[in-house]
Amino acid sequence: MLGFWEVMDRCDRGPLQKEKQYDMQIARTAREQAVAFDIRFDPESVIPDDDDLADRLYRAAVAFFVENGVYCRDTGRLVRFSRREVEEAVKNAPRSITYGQGKDTAVMTSRKVEDAKPPFITMTPVGTPVAEERFVAMMQSFVQEPLAQTFSSAFSQTVNGRAIKAGSPQETEAAIWNVIKLREAARRAGRPYIGIHNLVTNAEATDATLAAMQPAFGVLPNDGLGIAAISELKVDYERLKKVVFCRHSGHHTYGLYGPLLGGFAGGVETTAIIHVAHHFLGLLMYDAQWHCGFPLHLHYGCNSSRDLLWLIAVTSQALSRNTHSPISVSPFSAAGPCTDMVVHEMCAISIAASVSGANLLACAPARNRHPERGTGMEARICAEAGHLVARQRLTRTEANRVVKSVLGLYEDKLDDAPLGLGLSECYDLDRLQPTREYVELYERIKEQMGNLGMDYSLL
Repeated sequence: MLGFWEVMDRCDRGPLQKEKQYDMQIARTAREQAVAFDIRFDPESVIPDDDDLADRLYRAAVAFFVENGVYCRDTGRLVRFSRREVEEAVKNAPRSITYGQGKDTAVMTSRKVEDAKPPFITMTPVGTPVAEERFVAMMQSFVQEPLAQTFSSAFSQTVNGRAIKAGSPQETEAAIWNVIKLREAARRAGRPYIGIHNLVTNAEATDATLAAMQPAFGVLPNDGLGIAAISELKVDYERLKKVVFCRHSGHHTYGLYGPLLGGFAGGVETTAIIHVAHHFLGLLMYDAQWHCGFPLHLHYGCNSSRDLLWLIAVTSQALSRNTHSPISVSPFSAAGPCTDMVVHEMCAISIAASVSGANLLACAPARNRHPERGTGMEARICAEAGHLVARQRLTRTEANRVVKSVLGLYEDKLDDAPLGLGLSECYDLDRLQPTREYVELYERIKEQMGNLGMDYSLL
């Protein structure tokens, strides 16, 4: 099997190419594979029930990845892989990952299409900005959720009253503070040993991140880091240095992939191919033990639109049918907390992902952009919808009918979605529970979802 340091040698010795040239060829080569393998988006089949389409998409992604390679920004070189190397990486990929200790030990595994096994639930506000004084409260709102199996961080806008400046000593301080406060939130929730799947979101620099990954700050041996690819299919030394650390320390790594529909990835069919290809990057460049996708619509900034729901479903099916790697999807909604629309969006994404074989990383309300628009309640909504898919043994055909009905309730509002309420408006911060207004809103939408075929009595 191809070794990590041989891959690093290719970063130094691969063919030279201008980054702009690489960007321009991405969609072109993906289009060629979309035509060759007959990959077509059907807006009426939001959740496709077509195994052959999923398998063709997987083969298209392999062909695309072998032809296109990965771009290393620091050396300006292409890193290429053979088909055999891709196949060996897929064959030898981990099948399970264990997080946490004691009663909060949780094992993530792969899932199959229409699997009766519920999705593994990683809970996080996906770096949503939050005031320093409410950081722990926001994080506790996630980690206290019964279905949370791991959790990770919001983004504090300041630490000790000072703005976080990239590359400064304050960034290192922020990274250490980040880890300490995450473990504090876990203790307050009565779950001191729950796994943290991504330890640091308050810092980007490698030195700051690694400075924070110490047992003295609350890091457990099987906590980990998420390492993101640069859109599209690019890496740099900062990310690869974190991989080296995790290889020696034993901390878990997972790949984060966010291709942009409407950007260099092109349309929905080509973005689907590129999204699957990112998983090969994660295996070969990052030694990723599992993978999280958050494909986004360039215009809407979410993945609850009809075309993105199709992409989430078909790529999850392609990967779950052709690999044994645990994969996850992170729902991004346009609407914010305590709105009908956020419940509808989170349900639609979670159903599409879960019935197609993915786990869930829940979640990013309000396009992940607006301060304090993220609470554990949205993560609960995602998790419960995902669990229901498995408990009801929903088929893709049934899930497609449900999701199309839900789409009709919000699809025309994506351009101007309501921001909803902030953390302190939709949670009682003394009791750290959602307000009566939010609970009643969710109960009303659950009744509506029940009329569409989702049986919440099974929870």
